[in-house]
Amino acid sequence: MSTFKMNYKNKFEIDTSGNQDPKDVSKATFAVLAAGISGVTPATNETSDNTAYYDGMGFTDTDTTGKRITLAFSGHRVIGDAAQDYVASKFLAIGKNLKTLARWTDPDGNVIVANVTITAVVPMGGNANAKQTFSFTLSFNGKPIMTDKDGKTVEYDEDETTSADGTITEGSGTGSKA
Repeated sequence: MSTFKMNYKNKFEIDTSGNQDPKDVSKATFAVLAAGISGVTPATNETSDNTAYYDGMGFTDTDTTGKRITLAFSGHRVIGDAAQDYVASKFLAIGKNLKTLARWTDPDGNVIVANVTITAVVPMGGNANAKQTFSFTLSFNGKPIMTDKDGKTVEYDEDETTSADGTITEGSGTGSKA
């Protein structure tokens, strides 16, 4: 029998003081994005190279060469919630005023910290006899920082995926130290 982890066990936070350095969260004031949030959809808008080589006999190889990571949040507006109030306050903002830090802790305890831009803010809306809707997207800026449940940094690069201890876990050097 399979065991499934529930989505609510993911913890999403946003820095309501607008810091932008994911390597230094000491000045961050993180507020949990949970109250009123009923759905979160992560996406990786990938950049791919599709090249046909002669040895592929007309078929292509695909290599992912870049990613644009986003987290789309949706739910209902909870006025007085620190995280929602911060996001809603950005409805008319542009430029650097939309950048801050986000932190995502998965159910296993792995943590991703990223500089993000708050986009597509919908601070309210809906039918007159319904709860106000609320939605926005966090778009990652650059490479996020991931630490595993033991607090070790996990590095990803364009050639191989390396574990926190430096052992190559994918690619031609599997098992060796990076």
